[in-house]
Amino acid sequence: MTDRELAAAQARLADWRFTPNGSEGFAKAEVTAGGIGTAELSSKTMQARRVPGLYAIGEAVDVTGWLGGYNFQWAWASGAAAGEGFDGVVGVWKTVICN
Repeated sequence: MTDRELAAAQARLADWRFTPNGSEGFAKAEVTAGGIGTAELSSKTMQARRVPGLYAIGEAVDVTGWLGGYNFQWAWASGAAAGEGFDGVVGVWKTVICN
């Protein structure tokens, strides 16, 4: 595919409009709201402010993103932050809550 063809395909996809015609309901929902509030966690390490050694990541945290990989990105990013938060902590029992 040439650069010109690729740009044309991108333009067509960016302008694509559609209207959903229904819903599968809550039972089939991809993402739901709720979880541990972000104010309760360190944004750098995902460690609970009130319970040292307790970490929450992914959908266990009250963060909701659009469909299309945003929630996967949040899961990976929050997991990486928690993993970096573990670095250098020796002799502390840790629990990670994830979904």
